[in-house]
Amino acid sequence: MIPDLKLFLPFLIFFNLSLNAQQRSFQVHPFLEKKIGQHFPIENYKNDEGKNFSPTELEGKISLINFWSTNCAPCIEELPYLNKIKEASGTKVNFIAITHDPKEKVDKFLAKHTFNFVHITDSEQELKSYFSLIRNPLNFIIDKNGNVQEITGNIDETKMELILKILNE
Repeated sequence: MIPDLKLFLPFLIFFNLSLNAQQRSFQVHPFLEKKIGQHFPIENYKNDEGKNFSPTELEGKISLINFWSTNCAPCIEELPYLNKIKEASGTKVNFIAITHDPKEKVDKFLAKHTFNFVHITDSEQELKSYFSLIRNPLNFIIDKNGNVQEITGNIDETKMELILKILNE
């Protein structure tokens, strides 16, 4: 009986890993893989009044969090798609953009570009503590419990429909 168990256990582990990978919609870089299923620490970030968000801020609604910067060309290229996703999803989804850029720089950028998300600025320390390495743009879909559900890089025409499907589940 023991030899059979030794053969069956690796199969079970492989099957479980395969099942989990099939449930996700996007391939994720290995250094981000461990974020899937984990609480997104919104409480580490500050709102417009300089106060930290509540740890439960993202609970009850699905959220799309976009990590970006004002001097990132791919970030600027994905803005029309992000705005279309927000327009199609309405108020049933939280849309948050997080950047290390200072508020003044973001405000100047937003005066010239449409980006209809809630903006969290001046977040360099928070981003460094959460990511060992960050490449912008990066997008997280957070489930109704505040946990990371999906991670993808830049959003374009080919990803829009899938993201809308996930957000509307």
